Amino acid sequence: MKKTVLFISPSFFGYEKSIKNAIQENGFDVDYFDERPSNNAFMKALVRIQKKGLNFIIEKHYDKIHQNIKNKKYDYFFLIKGEVIPEKFILEFKKNNPSAKLIYYTYDAANNNTSHALQMQKYFDACYSIDFRDVENNPNLKLKHLFYGKEFLNDNTKDKERSYEISFVGTLHSNRYSVMKNTFEQFKNYYLFLYSPAKWWFLYNKLFNKEYKNIKWSTISFKKINLDEVSLIFKKSLSVLDIQRFGQAGLTMRTFEVLASGALLITTNKFIKYADFYDENHIIVLQEDGSISKEKIEEIKSKFSSSRPELPHFEKYYINNWVREFFE
Repeated sequence: MKKTVLFISPSFFGYEKSIKNAIQENGFDVDYFDERPSNNAFMKALVRIQKKGLNFIIEKHYDKIHQNIKNKKYDYFFLIKGEVIPEKFILEFKKNNPSAKLIYYTYDAANNNTSHALQMQKYFDACYSIDFRDVENNPNLKLKHLFYGKEFLNDNTKDKERSYEISFVGTLHSNRYSVMKNTFEQFKNYYLFLYSPAKWWFLYNKLFNKEYKNIKWSTISFKKINLDEVSLIFKKSLSVLDIQRFGQAGLTMRTFEVLASGALLITTNKFIKYADFYDENHIIVLQEDGSISKEKIEEIKSKFSSSRPELPHFEKYYINNWVREFFE
């Protein structure tokens, strides 16, 4: 008989669907529910700045989830992020499933999580984070990097078929634009996709955030692209730029997707040197502000044409392998 998993996670670029599928492919019966009542940009912002005002909506959302699961027994409860989940929902779950293992995972640093998410961790049997510093400072957290999906598996695209010298795909935030601009000016052929969740959010930042002042509207997309499109861009790129959120020590999802696609990874995250798969043949580390010297540019370009050995320890980050640790 299959073991059962209650999986609750915010919607984040379709990755929650990939995780659910990977758990199922490992032989589990999975029920997935979105952690948030809604995923529009306005609701996401309110969750962070005025969660109390949303309590009625949140509780109604979790009442519906409870009605869906109340007659089913679970072996595992897998929660990602946990920004809004009511404490009473977790306690009710534990009461109804006393032998279940509760697993918590966050893909953000503590300083980018809500205080509510941090408080909920005490109810979980195992807690994981991507952030090196958070794990070092909290003995209850175990380090677990992110993953790559089957879309990004390298199909052995030859370098001559990769039309972009460098590319960037990501959400616009913090100093990302200035870092990207400093780097891209050094290359002729590049691909850039910068996403903002809403026009009003971009306008607000243009008015009040100096980092956004010189960004043109035409540079920004307000529509997401899917993972298949992202993977095609990476497979057409000799290198991909990765810029972590300022102050975050954890490795981004792009880290794993880029390396899986066979492109050279250029990253501002110095903590990657502590990863078990770190290999300077595949990874070039920039300063956190994105400043880039002529010598570094030459190093990057020299690696476009050089053959690179297989990355060590990397298969365990393939999503189907990645999920297994949670349910051991």
